[in-house]
Amino acid sequence: MSTVVDTELAGTRGLVRVALRLDRWRTIVWAVAVAGLTQVSVSAITELYSTPESRAGRAQLISSPAATALAGPGYGLDDYTVGAMTANELGLWIMLPVGIMALLTVTRHLRAAEEDGRLELVRSAPVGRDAPVVAGLTAAVVATLAVGALTFLALLTTELDPVGSAALVGGVVMVGLVFAGVSAVTSQLTAHGRTASSLAMAVLGVAFLLRAVGDVRGPESTSVLTWLSPFGWAQATRAYVDERFWPLAIGVLVAVLLVGWAFWLAGRRDLGTGLLAERLGRPRASARLTGLFALTLRRQLGAILSWGAGIVLSGALIGLLAGELVDYVDDEPQLAQMFPDGPGGVIASAFALYTVFLAVMAAAYASTAVGAARSEEVATRGALVLSGPVSRTRWLGSQVGLGALAVVVIMLVTGLVMGLTANASLGSDGHLAELVGASAVTLPAIGCVLGVAVVVLGVAPRGFGLVWAYVTYVGVVGLFGGLLPDGSDVLSPFTYTPQLPAEPMDWPPVVLLTVVAVALNAAGLAAFRRRDVVG
Repeated sequence: MSTVVDTELAGTRGLVRVALRLDRWRTIVWAVAVAGLTQVSVSAITELYSTPESRAGRAQLISSPAATALAGPGYGLDDYTVGAMTANELGLWIMLPVGIMALLTVTRHLRAAEEDGRLELVRSAPVGRDAPVVAGLTAAVVATLAVGALTFLALLTTELDPVGSAALVGGVVMVGLVFAGVSAVTSQLTAHGRTASSLAMAVLGVAFLLRAVGDVRGPESTSVLTWLSPFGWAQATRAYVDERFWPLAIGVLVAVLLVGWAFWLAGRRDLGTGLLAERLGRPRASARLTGLFALTLRRQLGAILSWGAGIVLSGALIGLLAGELVDYVDDEPQLAQMFPDGPGGVIASAFALYTVFLAVMAAAYASTAVGAARSEEVATRGALVLSGPVSRTRWLGSQVGLGALAVVVIMLVTGLVMGLTANASLGSDGHLAELVGASAVTLPAIGCVLGVAVVVLGVAPRGFGLVWAYVTYVGVVGLFGGLLPDGSDVLSPFTYTPQLPAEPMDWPPVVLLTVVAVALNAAGLAAFRRRDVVG
């Protein structure tokens, strides 16, 4: 038995060293970005909500159904401290990027490396079957622990209780470990890295929705749906309120089971294949599938549908909760003073905030669309296409163009669905056009994020992981910009987007953002034309 284990794990130490070396800068950037934003956010919260009265007003807002769906169950609202505010309003938005980081790390070292042929070369040496799985998981665990450790140190520089900080960071690390396990499993199911990461992201989206619906249905994590989500387990630690660490054991156990399942699946497939059988294509292609754009659409359709479904469903949930938010504010009139004055009052301000949240999700999809081009390049399929009568601008432009078109469709459909559900929830007919408009006005800002991703791909493709750090930054300042120090949101395009329907339309910044988005994408395409292509 020992001989078998030694054979399957042969070469593990060397692969782990290589994986850690390849990820060292990504890990540093992720850790510094997450810890820095956390520390700045906590400091801003401490300064802005320095009195018990201001924190009590904030607690009333957070206890509303709409805020619960977006942030969490809301522990410690009766005596709302800065610590409880940090856990309730910031904790989930630390867990999400860490979960994404962990699952992308595993996919990159497992399925993506196998897809582009690197693992086949490695396995030609005396390297065991399970060694790459161990190396990929180790890289994800080290990155997750590094982010957690630096975030904990950042929290120690504040006035927050160290025990509560340990509970909060423990939840963050646990979420990262669970989604590393999820990605390890999905990497065994499909033959393509892009599909594996999309499946893992879909699981993350379902987990977020389960927690959101569960927390709304059952306050303080009393719903069964909440306990089906790793985010629910992490928030159930009740950090800074009355800490309990046992929910973390659920996540650790699930992560171990997922890893064990991944090893079991890895032993039941051939190198370069997935356990889910690939469907054979038709012997003759349809006329609709001729051309580079059609080929790109066929490759990315799964990602478009999965991301689109998640964003549209989130918009539908926000619209359905609008009526409950209005009723809640009617019962607590003083809450209206916490929203900016605007033509639509409280509900318009809430819609403006949630539309930014949905737009950030769309920007994350746009980044994956550009990342798919990078995957095609690394797998040498890009070089194969470019060896024919296809220019670099046309090859990359078709993928960027498809991503942009998909974003437009997703946001307009989301605005339409959110408007329809809001009309039904509020019993009025005036929200459809304004929410479609609110969704549409975010498109230039999303285009800027897309442009940043294209520029990174064109200038520094090996550092493409930095795009996700930028998306995380954009998301945090979009949701918590009012709590952060002045000037911290200057690099986010959503800072300059009119906050419809809470604010009147302002065309100059929209036009300027459109120009910037076009310029960034053009610059990225130009840079791609001038660099070497992996092949």
